[in-house]
Amino acid sequence: MNTKAGGGRAHCDFEATFQLLGRKYVLQLLRALVEASPRRFNELGEAVGANTATLTDRLRSLERLGLVRREVIRVIPRRVEYALTPMGRDLVKLFTPMLRWRAKYSA
Repeated sequence: MNTKAGGGRAHCDFEATFQLLGRKYVLQLLRALVEASPRRFNELGEAVGANTATLTDRLRSLERLGLVRREVIRVIPRRVEYALTPMGRDLVKLFTPMLRWRAKYSA
């Protein structure tokens, strides 16, 4: 298993993945992009209830990781749309077995 140093402590890939997914609004953003894609910045903000600074931070993180694509539409006024990348869609597919597991054990 690969490890990375961060904050003076080693994190395995498993922990790093769940740290990302556990950040506030990340799962809600992924869900919103599954429900309707592409979506505009303001639509995503309304869908998850995040303020502008937090929404910008989370979308940039997801874009840097290659999970979300940002596209600037050159119209007046300028429009920015976000969509899941193929890698982002692959990640979201992993949630289905997790939801089945939860349903099996939460009854």
